[in-house]
Amino acid sequence: MKRSFRILMMCLAIFCSFSLLSGVAGAADKPLSLEFGHIQNPGHSLAIAPEEFKAMVEERSNGRVVVNIYPSSQLGTAREMMEQVSMGTLDMTCCDTADWASALNIPKLAVFNLPFLTKNLATQATLIRTIVPEEVPAMIEGAGVRLLMTYSNGIRQPLLKHKPLNSLDDIKGLKMRTAETAMYVDLWNALGASTVTSAWSEAYTLLQQGVADALEADVTGLVNQNMQEVGKYLSKIGHLGAIYCVFINEDKWNSIPEDLQKIIQEAALESQEKQLLGRQASDDAAEQVMVKAGVVINEVSPEERNRMKDACKAIYEKYEKMGLGELINRMLALNS
Repeated sequence: MKRSFRILMMCLAIFCSFSLLSGVAGAADKPLSLEFGHIQNPGHSLAIAPEEFKAMVEERSNGRVVVNIYPSSQLGTAREMMEQVSMGTLDMTCCDTADWASALNIPKLAVFNLPFLTKNLATQATLIRTIVPEEVPAMIEGAGVRLLMTYSNGIRQPLLKHKPLNSLDDIKGLKMRTAETAMYVDLWNALGASTVTSAWSEAYTLLQQGVADALEADVTGLVNQNMQEVGKYLSKIGHLGAIYCVFINEDKWNSIPEDLQKIIQEAALESQEKQLLGRQASDDAAEQVMVKAGVVINEVSPEERNRMKDACKAIYEKYEKMGLGELINRMLALNS
């Protein structure tokens, strides 16, 4: 009887040891998961680029890394997802540097989104490739996040419901729906508009119902949300070039093995470059959709654009007082 009991216990011990080892092996084989949330709908340039990043990382890591993407604000608003990344409950998100400035309480970050800073997408792409990776890492040091890549969210333009915008004077008293971002609000207030702030998901309804006379975004973003259905005049003033940084939680990054970090970083830079090169085509296609929908598109003269930039002088002075005058001049020099 005792011998049978000892045999039973030995078998039980062997079974437990095998189960434990199997569990350890299973944990070792489990792929690294990266959770990436953002606000854009499928089909937008900033929704396509993360999907391409995902494909590159998963293929090159032979499945050792899995990137799970949650578009269309599934995980919350832009502000909520930035806070989640900062706290480590979400690994990655993609947001405007002016929004990151507010979420991380690093005001200097918004300098990359100054009004009338870049005249076109080519200038913006140069800024993203050169100055952003040189300056942003130092600005966010100690904030618990790391710069992974930077995308272009185009040059923002106003879309109006009742009449086109041709001059600075046309902006006076205009009810402009804009993002809940301090830089955007300051910009439109400086130009003389009456700002109406909201989440992007509410913008269509605000213009449709007349709560706002106009709204503003990149052309691709406008069409992605079918704004050409409710706005009939696109006035190209190019008031703001939107630079979207993808930040990853720093603790998460530090937990990733070095060989996988290399794969992820290389894929990130390739994804960035592909998105920058394709951005003009995306906006050109969006403009064609607008034209077919009956939207009237007009250019604003360089003289009027300079008047608008001059009206934003106080915003520039605010960042110059932060010691960013030299950086601002370097960025403005890219336009020449």
